[in-house]
Amino acid sequence: MKNILFIRANAVNPDSRVEKEVNCLIKNGYHVTILAWDRKSTYPLRKQSIELPGGKTDIYRVGIKAGFGNGMKNLPNLIKFQICIRQFIKSHQDFDIVHACDFDTAFTAFHSINHKRTRFVYDIFDYYVDAFAVPKRLRKFIWNLDRNVINNADATIICTEQRRKQLKGTSPKKVVVIHNTPPLYYNKMPQHTKNDNNKVTKIAYIGMLSHGRLIEELINIVKKDKNLELHIGGFGIIENKVKEASKKFDNIKYYGKVPYSQVLSIENQCDIMTAIYDPKIPNHRYAAPNKFYEALMLGKPIIMVQNTGISELVEKEHIGTLISYSGLGLEEGIHRLIDGKAQWNEINKHMKNMYKNKFCWDIMEKRLLNLYKELERSHG
Repeated sequence: MKNILFIRANAVNPDSRVEKEVNCLIKNGYHVTILAWDRKSTYPLRKQSIELPGGKTDIYRVGIKAGFGNGMKNLPNLIKFQICIRQFIKSHQDFDIVHACDFDTAFTAFHSINHKRTRFVYDIFDYYVDAFAVPKRLRKFIWNLDRNVINNADATIICTEQRRKQLKGTSPKKVVVIHNTPPLYYNKMPQHTKNDNNKVTKIAYIGMLSHGRLIEELINIVKKDKNLELHIGGFGIIENKVKEASKKFDNIKYYGKVPYSQVLSIENQCDIMTAIYDPKIPNHRYAAPNKFYEALMLGKPIIMVQNTGISELVEKEHIGTLISYSGLGLEEGIHRLIDGKAQWNEINKHMKNMYKNKFCWDIMEKRLLNLYKELERSHG
């Protein structure tokens, strides 16, 4: 029972969580195929391969033009992708386990497999009705569809213990918590040259360039303060604004889309990281930001918004600062951390110990492998 299909509604170019989980499986003898949605391509279907530390894996990218963060405007393209998922599964009936990421792949995948021979894993990165702008008239309908998948999947994966609250009203057969922590091998990649100017505080943000993360506010804060330097990368609907700001201001460094190993290298050369989400969005109250775990592994003080995700852990462990969701709150948070610079070495050690003892990827890999072994036994 070693033939696995992963399905993700982006191009996995990059997608750190998918890559980490797939890498865990292929280095332990599983054969994994990825089916992904390439929203910038016009090709109907392309077979490629991606190189991971554990080896190569095949990836089929479905080229259906669509944007990110466009809400219901993407519905026709989402339906096209669902048709591709169904056709792909029906034409490849040799998968032992289908591992679907989020509701936008899981519903169709679940109803396309032969449940007598194929096990189904539902990996919830973001709880759909809480994470996206679902119209009120459709919310209950989609929640019921999602609940049906959760209740009937052979296993459901969530990314924090807090997210069990989002499963209220469901009866999953098995729930496994796999935190989205970075593996240490990424930290062995080549480092960027460090700027030894101690007067300059470097802030890192590499991720989705979209509204709701105070990115534009962060740019405005940095561009007027030469003692700050912003290292920013990624892609999304405001990337052109970021690119233009980097051309105008020397203390804003834009990297574009970068591979995950380079993300960690850039962050490791900075002083402060941010993981900012709008607390008005229900899903953000349970968010498990990649940036939090990356900061933990690298030992970098982090800025988060109050009442989002695991912000209470930041406050409890004194590993950063919490802010109100505003440009002013962000600016005050940056300067609070700078004023406490004398504590950064102590924070660094504490965060790295937290990562090693509670959150490291080795622990998460064991959880994933134990789940797959259980599925193998149940299949027998």
